[in-house]
Amino acid sequence: MAKLAVIYGTGTGHTGEMAEQIDDGARSEGLETEVILLGNVTEDVPGGGRTTSVDDALAIMDSADAVAIGSSTYNMLPVVFVEQLLEKAGSLDLSGKVGTAFGPYATRPKAVGIIIDAMKSWGMDVVEPGLQVSGAITGKIRQESRELGESIARALSGKR
Repeated sequence: MAKLAVIYGTGTGHTGEMAEQIDDGARSEGLETEVILLGNVTEDVPGGGRTTSVDDALAIMDSADAVAIGSSTYNMLPVVFVEQLLEKAGSLDLSGKVGTAFGPYATRPKAVGIIIDAMKSWGMDVVEPGLQVSGAITGKIRQESRELGESIARALSGKR
């Protein structure tokens, strides 16, 4: 079964909401999925949940057939752990894998474009334009996020 890694960093939790919907959409199309919240170390966190270090996330990216990377935009850049992931991921052979990006922004959308440009430089088959949204996560954005997960699954099935 093909596998999608949904990897994200978040400041307010909105990117995580989008990640969960992308996961739901991909699973509804038959993909195996793993949702990964980037953090300083790999550990369980109070209240349930888990963070994954950038190095551990790279290993998961390497083994996945598709990767969706999410980040909010902070100071015109992806959040710090996503930025670290992008810097290190160039050392992997991701060519031919399916990829896309997603994330919310407050004033100026930048992170999604930065992630997509990185994916293209790695030789990934990018599902464009990804999904970037402004403001709170509404029912419409949840649906669009779910549809992005479905689109990733269709892109993968077209490769097989």
